[in-house]
Amino acid sequence: MALHWSALLLPSESKPEQPSTITIIMSSNNNTIVSFATGLVSRLAATIPTLSPSNNDDNKATSSSELLTQLLNDITTPQSLQDLFVLTTIVVVALEILNQLVYHVPTLLQNLLTNDEKKKAIPVRGKHLDNFTVKDYTFIMINKCMTGLFVYCYFGYLWSVRKLDDEEDSSNNNTGGQGIFTTTNLSIHNTILPLPLLFLIYDFFYTLLHWFLHMKAVYAHVHKHHHFQKAPSRANIDAVNVHPLEFFLGEFNHILALVLVVQGVGTVSVGEYITVGYRGMDVSWVCAVLFIGLGGILAGLNHTRHDVVLSVPSSSVATDASVETDETSSSSSSSTNNNNTISKNSSKGYLTIFDSKHHDVHHRIPQSNYGQYTVFWDRIFGTFRDYDENDRVNPAYQLDPMTGKTVVVNKSD
Repeated sequence: MALHWSALLLPSESKPEQPSTITIIMSSNNNTIVSFATGLVSRLAATIPTLSPSNNDDNKATSSSELLTQLLNDITTPQSLQDLFVLTTIVVVALEILNQLVYHVPTLLQNLLTNDEKKKAIPVRGKHLDNFTVKDYTFIMINKCMTGLFVYCYFGYLWSVRKLDDEEDSSNNNTGGQGIFTTTNLSIHNTILPLPLLFLIYDFFYTLLHWFLHMKAVYAHVHKHHHFQKAPSRANIDAVNVHPLEFFLGEFNHILALVLVVQGVGTVSVGEYITVGYRGMDVSWVCAVLFIGLGGILAGLNHTRHDVVLSVPSSSVATDASVETDETSSSSSSSTNNNNTISKNSSKGYLTIFDSKHHDVHHRIPQSNYGQYTVFWDRIFGTFRDYDENDRVNPAYQLDPMTGKTVVVNKSD
C-alpha cells in the first residue's frame, strides 16, 4: 500500500488527521438534510407571486386576480404539491412534538419544586370528554394537515414582503430580498417589539370571531363541536378539535395580524404636523416564528389542567387591589358575573398577561373569556369572568392521572 510522503517525514503527532467513517457519514447526512431543506424552501418560495406596481415586469402580477391565478398555477404543479405534502408532514410531526412538550414539561417542572411551591392541577368542574368519536379524529386530522398550508401562506407572505423591500439585490432572489432566514438584520426593533402588537391584534379579531361563533344562529353548526369538551386536558389535541371552518378562520387570523403589523393601518393627516394611524414595522422571521410558536404553546396550555400564569410587576394594579375592601371581595366572588374583577395574582402587585384558568372558565361558562391568548379585550368588552377557586368541584368528574380519563367512583363509598 502506497504511503503519502508526509506520513514518512512528519512525526506521528503532526500527521494529517483523517476523518473517521462515522464523521464522513454524519457530514454527508448533514449536507443532504441542508440541501433538501434549502431545495424545498426555494421551490416553495418560487411559487409565491408578488404584485408589481407597473406593467413592465412580465413575471409579476399587476392585480389581485392575476396574483391568485399565478399562485394557483404555480402551486398545483406535481413538484409543488409534493413539496407541500412534505411540508405538511413536517408540520404535523412538529405539532405532535409540541403537544407532548406542552402536556409533560409543566409536570416535570413541578416535580423540581418543593411541596410548598407546587401548584395543584386545575380541578375538573365540567364533564370531561373521555373518548373521541370518528368525527373528532377526522376534524383533528383535517386541521393538522391544514396547518401545513397555513405555514406556507404565513411565511410566503413574509417572504414576498422582504423580496419587495430589496428587489435590486438580485443575489437574494431565492431567499426573499433581504434574506428571510438571515440573522444579519435581526434586532430588538424587528424581533421583540412587534410581538406584543401581534398578539394584541390577533386577539382583537379572534375575540370578535369567537363571540360571533357563540351566536345562536351559528353556534350549533360550527363551534358547538369544540364545547362537547367541558374540561380540556389533552393540550393541543383538544385545542385543534374544532370544526375545520373555525380552525381555518382562527389559524389564518395570524396572517391578518402579521399583515396589519407589517403594512400598518391607513394613516390620516390631521393638520400640518399630526398624522393619525399606524405606518407598520419590520417583522423578522425569528419574530414570526416566536409568534406562532408561543401561540401554539399558549393555546395548548389553555387546554390542559396545568395552572400556568404569566404576569409582570405592576405597581398600579397593586394600588388598585389594595383599596378593595373585604365586602367588595366577597360580593365579587359570589356574583353571578365576575366581570373585570382583579385576580389574586394582581393583588400581589402583578398584572396577569396569561392565565390558563381563564379559558377553563370559558369551557364551563361559554359567554365569557373569548380571547385566545389574553383576556385583555374581554376586560374592555365586558365579557371577562375571573376564575373562582370556590366554585363547586364534583369528585365524580376528576381525572385519573394515569389514563387521563374520568376516575371511576365507587358509588358504595
